[in-house]
Amino acid sequence: MNGGVVRICWSGLVLILLITCTTVSGLPPGFCLGGEDTIALGVFAPERSPSGEERIFLDEIYSFRESSGEKPLIGVFSDEWMVDRKFPLENVRLLRKEGMVPYIRLMMRSSDSPYQKEPIYTLGNIALGKFDGELRSWAREARSHGSPVLVEYGTEINKWNYPWNGYWNGHEKGQDLFRDAYRHIVDVFKEEGASNLIWIYHVNADSQPHEDWNNITGYYPGDDYCDMVAVSLFGTTKPFETGTRPFKETMVETLKILQAGGIQKPVLLITGTDVQGRFEDPAAFVTDIISTLSGPDRPDIRGLIWLNSAWKNDNNPLHDTTMRLQDNSSVAAAFKKDLQSLNVQESAICSPEQ
Repeated sequence: MNGGVVRICWSGLVLILLITCTTVSGLPPGFCLGGEDTIALGVFAPERSPSGEERIFLDEIYSFRESSGEKPLIGVFSDEWMVDRKFPLENVRLLRKEGMVPYIRLMMRSSDSPYQKEPIYTLGNIALGKFDGELRSWAREARSHGSPVLVEYGTEINKWNYPWNGYWNGHEKGQDLFRDAYRHIVDVFKEEGASNLIWIYHVNADSQPHEDWNNITGYYPGDDYCDMVAVSLFGTTKPFETGTRPFKETMVETLKILQAGGIQKPVLLITGTDVQGRFEDPAAFVTDIISTLSGPDRPDIRGLIWLNSAWKNDNNPLHDTTMRLQDNSSVAAAFKKDLQSLNVQESAICSPEQ
């Protein structure tokens, strides 16, 4: 199979996916996300971050579409179990109506406050089946929906701001616990026949904390449980930040680590930068990313996700972060212009024999 073309919005993320269908055995028949010469665009555009990421606002998606000059194919949102444990059917239908493929972040947690231990949806409780009733109901709803849905559990697993990270679960032991929990979730879904789900293993390019036990490959549940890998790699995350590493250098290094760990799945890049950055040029960061993806020696990246969101960092408005393209016309113009160098995928449907 040679793949097909797809055009496709993470707290307001733009998702550009370039995926070869031949290497994705977990993709449902007739469903393609890219080929070797194409890239798929998507966006995660919630009302605000972190609270609010479970809601979809079409106006935000439309703003991203206008700023990027492309119609997004994939729409990302969070399924927050602190709000509701049911399958987010309304969001899925809303995205489908817009011609988009849903990308669900399965956030099994009781709070979105960072840097704290999870008291309810612990890795151990998940692996022991204490939420199997809810998971089975979720899986049946997903199955009845029918069309393909991207799903991840353990967002940015090697960052300690999330409760599933090893820091909160016994360090090295936490990696074992995460693998058990992830496998249990997928096993339950398979038992319920939810074969339309495409499972994603999501890491951060920079492990936090920087400890040997907190590496990006140690949490990997295995090829039988994951269809793709998502890598988060951002520019500046606050307006006064500086000193970020070159994008291409960091991305290539991350891919080598994944490959050395035996992880050969197609990679989706999740990225973004503060578009009001004072000390580093956000437009230059955009150009760096897209030129890397379109260059002759580009790394083996099959997808890119732009975080198109905004949030407060403290009580000083000057410190607020925004990665929304529509908040800086120069950055939006650079994104739109540079994106023309890529062959953007327009449909996720292909014939089974391709």
